[in-house]
Amino acid sequence: MKNKIYYIVTVVLFLTTLGCSGFLDEYNPNSIPSKLFYETESDVLNGVNGAYAALRGNGYYKNMYLYSDVRAGNSTLQDPGASGGVLYQFANYSLMADNSYIKDHFSDLYKCVSRANEVLESAEKISFQNEDTKNKVIAEMLFLRGLTYAHLVFQFGDVPIVTIPLRTKGEIWTHTKRDPKTQVYDLIIADLQTVIDSKLPDIQTGNGVGHASKAAANGILGKVYLMKAADSDFASERKANLKAAEEHLEAVWAVKPFVNLSDIPYADIFDKDKQATCPEILFQVMYQSGSSALSSNFNYIFQPSAQTGLTSVRSGSGNNIPTDNLMNEYEISPLDLRKDVSVGTSNSVNYTKKYTDLDDPNGYGENDWIILRYADIALMLAEVKMHLNDNNTAISYLNMVRYRAGLGEYGGSDLREAIRKERRVEFAQEGQYWYDLLRLYSKSELLTLMKAQNSNFTEKDLLLPIPYDEHKLDPERMYQNPGYN
Repeated sequence: MKNKIYYIVTVVLFLTTLGCSGFLDEYNPNSIPSKLFYETESDVLNGVNGAYAALRGNGYYKNMYLYSDVRAGNSTLQDPGASGGVLYQFANYSLMADNSYIKDHFSDLYKCVSRANEVLESAEKISFQNEDTKNKVIAEMLFLRGLTYAHLVFQFGDVPIVTIPLRTKGEIWTHTKRDPKTQVYDLIIADLQTVIDSKLPDIQTGNGVGHASKAAANGILGKVYLMKAADSDFASERKANLKAAEEHLEAVWAVKPFVNLSDIPYADIFDKDKQATCPEILFQVMYQSGSSALSSNFNYIFQPSAQTGLTSVRSGSGNNIPTDNLMNEYEISPLDLRKDVSVGTSNSVNYTKKYTDLDDPNGYGENDWIILRYADIALMLAEVKMHLNDNNTAISYLNMVRYRAGLGEYGGSDLREAIRKERRVEFAQEGQYWYDLLRLYSKSELLTLMKAQNSNFTEKDLLLPIPYDEHKLDPERMYQNPGYN
């Protein structure tokens, strides 16, 4: 039986009172103040569960495929008119600031931040029977806040920094402003570094699976430094950011609980019955079948429309359909062993196979959403070593991933392109590829690449729009990203 982070009834009731439709709604001063709930250690621990549960939100990892794989051209929507075209705006690069999915995304990211802030404040005020429990709670909430702000800054650029619960209209208004991304990066780095310096375990096992760890914090921080190094606005810090990324990624690699990556079958990573014990997975959003509230839905929404029995017993929605461009990236001589695990074709329609769950009679999936795993660490190490002109070491990490896929060692002349391609097929439909493109290509190169795929793509599409409802609150301080006005 998989170990899960569950809502208990009292947490469900509490979080329901905070039902949010926008960034500010999470802090509605007319709702019951959360301090009435966090009066005991038990309340705080329930709040921890609620913060982790925010990762499962419709606007967070549930729809992360829209903000990465669809946006990057890995996948598309089978029905161009789905949701009145709102979904298809992602695939066709016609996003509007009033897109409801963008609004939910922004809101749910801040929902996770606000829940973490509530727990952090309460943990400092409430007496714990064991000081180690308190410190563990603090570290885990800083991890969630750092992880979430990483998505915010990567996708929106400047965003409001909120590190305290907001309970008055004055507090809300003060924070209704976008802060420079340099300050957002500073917050992420500080939060994750505190986690790394904490007493959390290097790797979570048993009942800890699904919780933050030092290795997960080092891995996310390594990726953050790589993203920052790729941002031309921080060109003067590029070498320092690359060295920092290298340090944190090597720290993760040093504590890996296996000898060779090839010892872990690729299929095991996506086997719902093995995910809780798979030594490659560093951090995942956990789900439970049999419950519409706790299950994942990737198995049926990624299944072709009106088809059943491929990845779910329910009828498919036709979302996250792999493009032919992605399908053609898999090597065929020798055959890349990852292809049959990752993608398939039925009735001339491509589909995603990684989230298959045919067991639940109602189609409620138990597949976890994997946020970070060791192949990611290996390929980021290849990336950073390449940038630091250590190509031999870069190739050795690249080959570790290739060997497991049944492929030969790299023998090409364009290492950057080889890393990009390897990341694309290794993490197909795992919500990674857009960030990979942002790191591996300059702005002008990425514009050329994406316009070749779809002429609608313009420079505005490098960032998501600030949701219209947020922008209109204060058009000057919540200024819109260029091209969306």
